[in-house]
Amino acid sequence: MNTTLDKLDKRIIYQLNWDARQSYSTLAKKLRASKQVVRYRIKQLEEASILLSYHAVIDWRVLGYNALRVYIKWQNLNLDDEKKIHEHIKSDPLFMWAIRFEGDIDLGFYVWIKDIPEFSKKWFDFIAKYKKYILRYEIYESVEMIHYPMKFLVEKPTYSELIIGRQSKVDYDEADYEILKAVTENAQTPITEIAKRINVTPKAALYRLKNLEKKKIIIGYYSLINTDKLGLEFYKIDFYLNDLSKLKEMNEFAKQHPKVVYRMRTIGGPDFEIEVVVKDAIELKELINEIRTRFPNIIHSNRFHRFEYSIKQVYLPGEKLQQ
Repeated sequence: MNTTLDKLDKRIIYQLNWDARQSYSTLAKKLRASKQVVRYRIKQLEEASILLSYHAVIDWRVLGYNALRVYIKWQNLNLDDEKKIHEHIKSDPLFMWAIRFEGDIDLGFYVWIKDIPEFSKKWFDFIAKYKKYILRYEIYESVEMIHYPMKFLVEKPTYSELIIGRQSKVDYDEADYEILKAVTENAQTPITEIAKRINVTPKAALYRLKNLEKKKIIIGYYSLINTDKLGLEFYKIDFYLNDLSKLKEMNEFAKQHPKVVYRMRTIGGPDFEIEVVVKDAIELKELINEIRTRFPNIIHSNRFHRFEYSIKQVYLPGEKLQQ
């Protein structure tokens, strides 16, 4: 952990990562500090590029989308060609979230779809264009993604979770979608600005925002943290199990463990998937061995990938409202 951060800095990061829309007054009360001090510290963390941005957490399934995750391992690919592919990904609306990995997988990305034919044509076009560079690829359907607080930042964290993917589709209109765009672009957008954006009163805008939260389209608000600036590395670990008898216990382990920040479940993918924040590869290995020791004879095999950098991040499905 970067030694220039004191306990208050870490607690601010922890709080904003879990609820980026809370007011300075609320945050100051929780932290037992003045609003002025909290405001100043946040500004310092932003200027240091530790607090990068603020976004709403949207449940894509409630909006009527399914999510597919794709992994690719390249072959015969030079750096110039890889750069061109990354530029393609940035400009192509098919790709919503894309990460350059180091490890067993080179590229991972999500796409949000409403039907398979819509996805398949675009996917086959992509495959046809880059087939010679693809050693292998894996496609899974995402069932759920669970967010955990950055528990390692504080001494007494809350063991909460935000779950994406378990709800069913609900109705929403164009004004709702404009609100979603506003708070995914910046979770801290004032309600007065949201009201102007959809041409209603602040009271009406607040009602709509609360209704989107009530419908669980918006399930939370978080800050994007630059873990590199904290001297930490982000890894994804995939576990393949001999049987699923201990899966519930493993899920609870993930919820409680300070270094685990995400857990996901897919159809066709690994049986137990987590994303972790660690100091280095040695600490990663210690965590993997901790899990292997805790759940002996259950784990068939595992693999891990280090998050090298983000290629693209889109936080809301749909270029425009589609009914």
